[in-house]
Amino acid sequence: MSDLKVKQITSANLPTDDNAGISLSHVFDTLWLKKRLLISVTVLLSILAFLYISQIVPRYSATTQILIGINAAKVVDIQEVMTGNLNTDSAVFGEIEVIKSRELAHKIMHRLHLDQYQELNPNSEKPGFFSGLNPINLIPDTWKEAMGLVKIDNRTPQEKQEAHLTTLTNAFLGKLTIAQIKRTQVINLTYESNDPKQAAKIANEIADTYIIEQLQAKFDATKKATDWLNDQLGELKLKVESSERAVQNYRKIHDLLEVSKGSGVTQQQLSEVNSQLIMARALRTEAEAKYQQVEAIAKSGRDIDSVAEVLNSALISGLRQQESEVQRKHSEMLVEYGARHPRMIQAQAELTDIQTKVKSEIKKVSAALLHNLELARAREGSLSGSLRQMESKTSGNNQAEIELHALEREANANKALFETFLGRFKETASTQGIVQADARVIAFAETPLSASYPNKTKMLLISVLGSLFFAVCLVFILEMLNPGVRSPEQIQTLFTMSTLGIIPKIMDNKTLPHSYLLAKPQSALAEAINTLRISLSLLNPDAEVKSLMVTSSIPGEGKSTLCILLARHSAAAGKKVVLIDADLRRPSIGKTFNLNDNTPGLTDLLMNHDLVLNDVLVNDPETGMQILTRGKSAFINPLDLFASHRMQAIVNQLREQFDLVVIDTAPLMLISDTRILAGLVDKTIFVVKWDSTPKKVITSALEILNKDGHNNLAGIVLQKVNMEQYGRYAGSAHYHSYGRYNKYYTS
Repeated sequence: MSDLKVKQITSANLPTDDNAGISLSHVFDTLWLKKRLLISVTVLLSILAFLYISQIVPRYSATTQILIGINAAKVVDIQEVMTGNLNTDSAVFGEIEVIKSRELAHKIMHRLHLDQYQELNPNSEKPGFFSGLNPINLIPDTWKEAMGLVKIDNRTPQEKQEAHLTTLTNAFLGKLTIAQIKRTQVINLTYESNDPKQAAKIANEIADTYIIEQLQAKFDATKKATDWLNDQLGELKLKVESSERAVQNYRKIHDLLEVSKGSGVTQQQLSEVNSQLIMARALRTEAEAKYQQVEAIAKSGRDIDSVAEVLNSALISGLRQQESEVQRKHSEMLVEYGARHPRMIQAQAELTDIQTKVKSEIKKVSAALLHNLELARAREGSLSGSLRQMESKTSGNNQAEIELHALEREANANKALFETFLGRFKETASTQGIVQADARVIAFAETPLSASYPNKTKMLLISVLGSLFFAVCLVFILEMLNPGVRSPEQIQTLFTMSTLGIIPKIMDNKTLPHSYLLAKPQSALAEAINTLRISLSLLNPDAEVKSLMVTSSIPGEGKSTLCILLARHSAAAGKKVVLIDADLRRPSIGKTFNLNDNTPGLTDLLMNHDLVLNDVLVNDPETGMQILTRGKSAFINPLDLFASHRMQAIVNQLREQFDLVVIDTAPLMLISDTRILAGLVDKTIFVVKWDSTPKKVITSALEILNKDGHNNLAGIVLQKVNMEQYGRYAGSAHYHSYGRYNKYYTS
């Protein structure tokens, strides 16, 4: 063997060429080779998936549709009391959060007694019969806590109740899904439950409770406004009555009569200025009330958009519509472009600009209210000054008339303010009984006829495909992890050695291989042994191979069987053959031919110089082959026996008397005897079990043979080959489509 060949065999790193050039046919052939594993794993996982899917409790979804932001009929103008615009997406999102609020969930659960519903409260389920048989329930809680199985709950009853309510609410909200239909003010309210009737009932109850709560909130707001106005009217009424009573008493005390319409120009002017002053005070009071309302809303942090002047501003309404449109575009572009996209930055800048304009316009409205208040105060002050000047000019009027006019002015002012509040009170009271919700149900949930989850057909299909995919992955993982050799091409690539023969595995377990060989001389096994003999004869045409040794790396690879088959086939062909069992620690030749353990053999011949070959050879009556068994001598050292001159002389004598000497030896990786015998024979055959022996083990065994420097290794024989699988393996051109060769053999 050349130096290059030895270097490749003794290399610690295995070549990777066996994994190169993977084609589609190789993939399919690998799957076909492992078809039983592929089908078994797929079927097993599919059955497990089917059992799991069949145990899944079906869940049903019921959907109620609600329209948000309907236009309510305005009987009277009372926007100062109740205002709100639900026609924007932001308002719809706000109402969605209201529906998902925990407060609303608490009311629904209390109304429907959902705390007793097993789906939300698993603790409501009564313990089953088998729970009493659970050995864990027999262990005291203190022991469980010490072992870490449970944790003792030291919470107060109130804390436990709050935690329980939180758990129920989380479970309830987890089954609730609310989504807005795109570009509409319609929302889908979907509830999922194991009970289809319960799903529809809860979905409808959520919608009804939401609308009732909305009506109740508006009714409470109207009632608060009515109560406040009623209190103010009570105080104003007392002031009006007191001021009018003061005027009448003053008249009686000073014996004054009411000023008639024809009482003179000065009195008429005084009367007119007095009337204007009264109106100016009323306007000032109204402007002051509006400004105080704006200031109160601003200090409380509420949205100032509810102020009537803001709502009536066409510019602000237009800006709000632009803001809503830009927000909608911003949301759509956020999904498409991302936050840092130039168009997103431009949209954000546009939105910020619109919001700045809205705030600026709102500030202008607030400033306008302040300006109107200042004008009203200035007008009131001006009229008061004018009145004082006219009164000072009226020197003919006595002090009593002046005081009388002052009392009358105060009485008229109180009366005007009372009438203003009375009108507002009547508007508020008139709308209290006709409050209308801003939402309505447009489609009540119906009892679902089929489960929304699981889709068993789809899940089963996915499970089967997933199982098949997992099985395919497993096959290729095992293929990559496969340590064995499958083809002569792999042997040539990995070990730079030729393959002498491929010995098929006998599928008939009832017949021994050596008997099968003789019974069916036209079989594939016989043809494989014949091919091996031809390969041996062509190794060196000038020098006939008369002695050969058969070995392997580890036990169980079929070397002894190959020795018997090769020897018997050669003997049946008319050659004089002797078969020697040199595996002294684990002999098998004698057992195969049913020979007595006391039959003298190789060890006896080596240790007893009085014996000759004819004394220890056993004849095979079916072929005439001679058998030299292990022998009956015990307590021997095989290494010393094989290294003796006696052993070399016996081998030389056998070569002279027989045409072929076949020696069965021990595995190389376990016993060192074989290394000595390799120097006594013409050729050595190395047996490798097909698709089983690890490549690294084969490399190590070949290194051992080459280190001894015998250089008589003939080649490798693949033993126990499953020809049906081998024929489908794309890594080898030998016996491709093996099934087509069956007609040439008689098996």
